[in-house]
Amino acid sequence: MTAAGATADIVLADWGTTSLRAWALDRQGNLLDERRSDSGMGTLSRDQYAPELQRHLSVMGVPDETPVLICGMAGAAQGWQEAPYIEAPTDFAALADGAITIAGQAHVGQAHVGQTRDIRILPGIAQRDSARPDVMRGEETILHGLVCNGVQDGTVCLPGTHSKWADIAGGRLDGFRTMMTGEMFALLGDRSILRHTVMSGGWSDDDFITAVGEAHADPSRALAGLFGLRAGPLLFGDAVPHGASRLSGLMIGAEIASCLHSDGKPLHLAATGKMAAHYAKALTGLGIGFDMVDAELAVRTGLFDIASILWPERIPQRPQGGTTE
Repeated sequence: MTAAGATADIVLADWGTTSLRAWALDRQGNLLDERRSDSGMGTLSRDQYAPELQRHLSVMGVPDETPVLICGMAGAAQGWQEAPYIEAPTDFAALADGAITIAGQAHVGQAHVGQTRDIRILPGIAQRDSARPDVMRGEETILHGLVCNGVQDGTVCLPGTHSKWADIAGGRLDGFRTMMTGEMFALLGDRSILRHTVMSGGWSDDDFITAVGEAHADPSRALAGLFGLRAGPLLFGDAVPHGASRLSGLMIGAEIASCLHSDGKPLHLAATGKMAAHYAKALTGLGIGFDMVDAELAVRTGLFDIASILWPERIPQRPQGGTTE
């Protein structure tokens, strides 16, 4: 048991397809402890979620009475328990109304079942537009974190396997669009004829930026130029751009051209790690201004604010515009 976990007033978790991130916080939102694992929806059966969560809570020494709030794919139909979508456009406070409750067991695996823990999973958001049907799970909490920190109007780019581009208006989610850029890059690089080119060689920022510019100026080039990634090395040997750099640049450039409107709204890039670096380089190379946002801090901020609505006796509601650190 850790001394930090023993004082936790809330545990927040982002539980996705491939990973779990859990944070123990006090009532002021100060981070006390955290846990990470590769156990996501893709590796867990429904009956494995409770013991997996309890394993991390036990390591952190979180008391049995401390509630847990979860966002992400744990609330999908194939996850722990389905949390039905709420519908866009929407206020983010509606996430609290759509939260479902799971009767978690504080002493999983023991003969005596102790006090039940209050565990809730937030819903995703659906865009029920027959012309632009779309869904998200997890990203809505990042968006809420941005609104909590003062974003009232703007476009938010959330890169990932399935990138999201969301429109925020008056502090509400107005609409969003999903681009399968990351998944298409993986499929083409791992399983198509392009794998021989993409998997060999290193990375070149110059080749990446050049491809971003070409695709942004003419998005059709992202598709038309794909086979050239295979033909170039056959015809010109090593005197061709780096395959992975060019493929990534073509796809990200086309994504930006398709999703970013010239409406003068501020752009916020909510990301971490390698994806943050790639999108930041692409936008900078195109001369597009943006505000960089730490997506992990934003999701924690959004979760903590919803927790203050669900458990006001434990967590005082804080004024908009602050941060949870």
